[in-house]
Amino acid sequence: MRREFLIWLSATLCAAFLVTAVLVYSQFSTHAKDRAESVMSTRLNDLLDSLRQAERSIAFLTQANDASTTNRARALAELVSLDSEILKNQERLQKICNELGVEQIALTDEDNKVEAAVPQSLVGMTLEEGNEIRPVVRQDETGKSIISAFGEFNRNDMQYASVKRIDASGRIRLGFLARLKNKSRIDTSLRDGSIKLKLGTNGSIAIFRRGVRLTNKMGNISDSELLSLPLGRVESLRAEGQRYFAYAVDGDGFRVIGLIPANSVYGTVLRTMQTLLLSNLVLFIMMFCVVSWLLQRIVIRGVSRVNESLREITEGDLECKVDVVTCPEFALLSNGINFMVDSLRSVGEERQFQVKRDLELARAIQTASLPNRFPAFPHIPEFDLWATRLQAHEVGGDFYDFYMPDSDHLHFLVADVDASGIPAALFMMRAMSLIRTLARSGDSPAEIVSEANRELIDSGQAGVTMALFYACMDIRTGQLTYTCAGKTNCLLQRLGYPYETLTTRTDVVIGEHEGTQYHTHTLTLTPGERLFVYTSGLLHVADANNVPYSEDRLKKALQKQAANASDTLLLVRSSLRQYVEGEKLPQDVTMLCLEYCGTPSNSTQLNFVAGDSQKALDCLEQQMMEFFAGPPDIETMKQVLCRILSTLPETKQIHLFLDCTEQQLLLEISYAAPDYNPLKDLIDLPVDRASHSFTNNTNTLTICKNLA
Repeated sequence: MRREFLIWLSATLCAAFLVTAVLVYSQFSTHAKDRAESVMSTRLNDLLDSLRQAERSIAFLTQANDASTTNRARALAELVSLDSEILKNQERLQKICNELGVEQIALTDEDNKVEAAVPQSLVGMTLEEGNEIRPVVRQDETGKSIISAFGEFNRNDMQYASVKRIDASGRIRLGFLARLKNKSRIDTSLRDGSIKLKLGTNGSIAIFRRGVRLTNKMGNISDSELLSLPLGRVESLRAEGQRYFAYAVDGDGFRVIGLIPANSVYGTVLRTMQTLLLSNLVLFIMMFCVVSWLLQRIVIRGVSRVNESLREITEGDLECKVDVVTCPEFALLSNGINFMVDSLRSVGEERQFQVKRDLELARAIQTASLPNRFPAFPHIPEFDLWATRLQAHEVGGDFYDFYMPDSDHLHFLVADVDASGIPAALFMMRAMSLIRTLARSGDSPAEIVSEANRELIDSGQAGVTMALFYACMDIRTGQLTYTCAGKTNCLLQRLGYPYETLTTRTDVVIGEHEGTQYHTHTLTLTPGERLFVYTSGLLHVADANNVPYSEDRLKKALQKQAANASDTLLLVRSSLRQYVEGEKLPQDVTMLCLEYCGTPSNSTQLNFVAGDSQKALDCLEQQMMEFFAGPPDIETMKQVLCRILSTLPETKQIHLFLDCTEQQLLLEISYAAPDYNPLKDLIDLPVDRASHSFTNNTNTLTICKNLA
């Protein structure tokens, strides 16, 4: 117990330490991230305001330059209208260009074709009009070469102003470079480091204007990845195996993005956490030591002593007393346990007496309900029936019953109720009474069992089931009609053969389904054949090594030839006693043995091997000689018997039944084999009737000769 408690205590403290670590890390990391977001937001918004101010200054300068350039273009238009010879003098035109402080001059006609220009390479080109003056590309003779309309300047560096000519149709365009120089001051200052693009110690800032980067590239982070960042919140990026926090702001065509390495944000957090967690670890270890020592001294020793006393009590020692008074709580617990044990002792004695009385009552009910006079029906010589029931330690639900509702039919059953005690005894009595009442109707066993199943379920016997073997035998012919509910435990002994399992279709147990329709099976017994029926408790009997008593062992015990049905049951009981060696049976065992003796007549039965036909011939001659002073056709019948026996295999054992009257001689030959009829090959037999039947792997030949 102490070991388990220490394990749980250490597990609890470890869980508390981990929860503390997670909470501390969560709080500190959230605080660090919020602080980084606040710093980046303030720094980037300040920088964005500076860029907006610079943009407004550049816009003002650009507007002023545009107005100045337009005025110069108008002055040139007036100058050309006063002196058109200027267009023909390239040197003078160049001088005017220099005086106006522009880089390009282009004068076009009414078709927008350049007549005069500085530089002169623009002459001959065609210009389009629009919000801006865009040059139309001129192709050479092959149609492939492209001549630039901007001379030595890049189009992105030039700004233009144009006015209409006064002297003629057309336009005058001036190309001016000065205002772009002012505008490029921002770009130049961002690239040469005049503006500090740092964020904290290790962070950096990226600036975009209308999607174009103005600052140096940040490692291998692509522009598209930076431009896709959401505005106004911190996002996590990973580049070159390192994690960054990014924050972006936007305004007036500018996008400013700040990047700070995550380790810079969490560096201080981690150092603080290490110190705090180390302190918590030391504190938890001290708590573990103190708590384990206190609980061991105050609680565990007392619990161990209480458990030892409780173990003795649970093992049956109700005289044991608990005496633990280390603290008021344990003293109160000890008194409560002692009071409970005293109550249990009183209740146990009363309960034991009640259970014993109930068991005796159940045994008395069962014993009084079962027929116990044997031999059964001693005045009827056609059969011999004996049954017995071996009771187990607990009262079970096995029972047997037999009765004759009329003078020609014997009804008998063996049942196994799936219950014990009083419920099993009551169910047994209800089932026995119901089946006996239904048997008076003359219905078949299947119909009787089907109706009994419905009645038992309707009477509130739900939850209790019963396996049943129920049969009805015509004592004159030996024909057996039976039905099986549940597992069939039945052995059949044919004349001259050992006991074999009666294999037949088995229906569900009684009490499981209300609408079950049970099936009827038939079997014909010949005089001297026996039927042994038993419940499954016989096979559950086990020896000292817990090895169950098997059906093979039962068949081996029955191999000893018993003189009658009573001796058969004694053989099995003796075998069971030897097997369990005096131990009590785990379940009830019920057994019933029926031997069919047949109707007394002038008949003889004989068992022999097919090759020993002389024995059968002698028996036939002796029977006919005893009944007739001068037996008629004795030689004819001997020839018939000899011909039939000669067709059978010599290894087969044969049962011969002879019945001789004044009117006829009846010859019945039975042998176990697959379906084999020798009458197919024997024709012109000098008899009046010959027939063959095959039932339960047994062939039966019936030969009748009229003697009158």
